[in-house]
Amino acid sequence: MTTANPFPGMNPFFEQQWRDAHTMLIAYLRDDLQEQLPSDLVARAEEAAVALGTDAGTGLSRPDVQVREPWAFKEPAPAVGNPPCSVKAADPVRVFVDEEIDRWIEILDTTGRLVTVLELLSPSNKLESAERDRYLRKRRAFIQGGVNLVEIDLVRQGTPLFPAAVRNVLSQAKAAYGICVVRATQPSAREVYPIGFRDRLPAIRVPLRTTDADVVVALQPLVNRCHERGRYHLLNYAAELEPPLSPADAAWVDEILRRQGLR
Repeated sequence: MTTANPFPGMNPFFEQQWRDAHTMLIAYLRDDLQEQLPSDLVARAEEAAVALGTDAGTGLSRPDVQVREPWAFKEPAPAVGNPPCSVKAADPVRVFVDEEIDRWIEILDTTGRLVTVLELLSPSNKLESAERDRYLRKRRAFIQGGVNLVEIDLVRQGTPLFPAAVRNVLSQAKAAYGICVVRATQPSAREVYPIGFRDRLPAIRVPLRTTDADVVVALQPLVNRCHERGRYHLLNYAAELEPPLSPADAAWVDEILRRQGLR
């Protein structure tokens, strides 16, 4: 059994462990950018916890990292020197607040001015929910604020977030994935990278300031590194993918996985 990515491009089974994959890919993207940026620019991985309402519909209810242990509610020990309290406390109702960790990459200059943002979309962004609405507001704020924006969509779940004109380009190319770039100098234009289900992931151009050359980021090596270091050869490759594949793509996936000893 190989530990390498069995697919020539995106591994669609990453979505089983998307939180982990998302975290790793953000870090690898940041490192790759950092090595290429002009000396007065810096790439930072940013994050914010977003509370999910009960109608979020994401199915995500775990923090990004968990440490679990069984426990039971206990009365606190009495303070030293105080007599035991004769009043028994009522048992509270315990509820848990689900949080989604939103991560992205910011490129800033030495004054702290935001130059470019890279977003790696998650299924929770693409489902009809408050999280989707929040993301769309965030996108709009970046574009209206004169920031370059790179949106990378490598997940098949959910409803596409890109504008209709971008979706049309992806649909005509029969793309399973896509990347959309907005340059601050042309906020009404979009640069689109359609990616077929069987295609190798492209190297993309990341815009900076008007005085800088674009940075070129090759995505395929980052996804392959994520697969190997995350031990994703241990994913459940017997599972059916959602949304379902076409019969031809399903047969192609099955052939690859059987050849690699993953089925």
